[in-house]
Amino acid sequence: MNLIVNVQKGARKQGFEWATRQAWKCGMKANLVNRVIGVARGQVVCVIDGVRAELSTELNNPHHHEDKQGRYVFVGGAVWEPNDLLAPAFPEFMFMHVRNLGRKHKYMTDDELFFNLA
Repeated sequence: MNLIVNVQKGARKQGFEWATRQAWKCGMKANLVNRVIGVARGQVVCVIDGVRAELSTELNNPHHHEDKQGRYVFVGGAVWEPNDLLAPAFPEFMFMHVRNLGRKHKYMTDDELFFNLA
């Protein structure tokens, strides 16, 4: 399962990786997520593959504060950002646009994700 998140606001403060990883209000579906994809203005800017969801604490989230109590942070995994273009296993859908994405985060299977890429 993929979690697609909008990172426009958080990316300026924390960078693409931490804006993608942290403090999402997810339900039990968060435990099914194995890939988190950060999207800024509809374009894929960060992919974190092989993650697991944990409740945010000071130990697993360097940007944790009381406002983020009860939210999930996604730890572990391999991170790809725009500067990693020459890295091995760089995702083929990096820099593509995602259709049918609202303001909130969205869960998609791999098939739904590839169908919604433009």
